[in-house]
Amino acid sequence: MILATMLMIPMQISLPVFGKTQKPKLISMGECKITYYCSCSICSGPWGDLTATGTRCEQGRTVAVDPDVIAYGTKLLINGHVYTAEDCGGKVRGDHIDIYLDDHDLTDKLGVSYTDVWIVKGGEWDE
Repeated sequence: MILATMLMIPMQISLPVFGKTQKPKLISMGECKITYYCSCSICSGPWGDLTATGTRCEQGRTVAVDPDVIAYGTKLLINGHVYTAEDCGGKVRGDHIDIYLDDHDLTDKLGVSYTDVWIVKGGEWDE
């Protein structure tokens, strides 16, 4: 028996909640320029698939950002998918985000677009 119960002293206890995830907070960056790159020499020069943060580029995860605007490690929600800011690029400035793909032909086909981007803070994102 807990001593506080025996003395009838109310206690505030924080219990973990199992089976539920905390929803993240979304912070709007507004509409951003979206382009695409791959690890070929045309897109990435001599760096290939090595990012500015030391990770290997991964389709569906890696984006290049302007680190003066978006910190490395930031999670970004773009068109319903969450990416991680892991890389930078010579032409990536301001609200321009470059999404990594494995296929150079696809990077050309997708070209340039503009869409709303959200910073994902805390919690877990369920896709």
